[in-house]
Amino acid sequence: MRLGYCLVIDPQIVILRIALALVFGAIIGVEREWRHKAAGIKTNTLVALGSATFSMMSNTFGPNNHNPAQIAASVITGIGFIGAGVIIHRGANVQGVTTAATLWAGASLGMAIGLGYYVVAASVFVAIVIVQFGMRRAVLAVETRRGPSMQQIEVRIECDDDALAAVNAAWSEFAASKGIVPIRHSTTRNATMITWQSVFSGRAADVTALEDRLARAGVKKIETRQIASPEE
Repeated sequence: MRLGYCLVIDPQIVILRIALALVFGAIIGVEREWRHKAAGIKTNTLVALGSATFSMMSNTFGPNNHNPAQIAASVITGIGFIGAGVIIHRGANVQGVTTAATLWAGASLGMAIGLGYYVVAASVFVAIVIVQFGMRRAVLAVETRRGPSMQQIEVRIECDDDALAAVNAAWSEFAASKGIVPIRHSTTRNATMITWQSVFSGRAADVTALEDRLARAGVKKIETRQIASPEE
């Protein structure tokens, strides 16, 4: 049994692969950094460098233990944990999925560099850049054709007990006409008034129509606000 067997990689090749991973990872991180995301230039660069390094190491264990796929699987699992860390749940919204997917794709790029598949790495790099910078226009074009985007809207009113039935009727009529199913809905009573609150997904233009209906129902106070939309 041979101990300490190691395939030596040419230092120039090591430097080339690390440099490519650094450059490609940093450029990929520019778009995320520009949009103030949790994983920007440094994170994407480190992911590319780490995956490239692990891939090179998996190629140096000798013929009796030469299984790059084993470390590749471990790298993918590790990236899954990092990606989960940048995904945020806020109510019904999920933020950070695009950032997590960018890290995942960046790891595959780093692994391709580490194993010496430069054409694959360059192709993936170009594809990621196209998705990040070019497809945003396509997304905007699709959103323009489908109409105004849906937002999460919160409506809060104060009314007397006598007006509650009219308020509920106005809301039911509005929701039925727009096909709206509320995300959250509550009615709270205290000694002097009733607080009625509803959160739903709709469009900015819907708020005016809802406010008009509720005003006719005889409420004392109406407050509406748009909850932050989910970010990429």
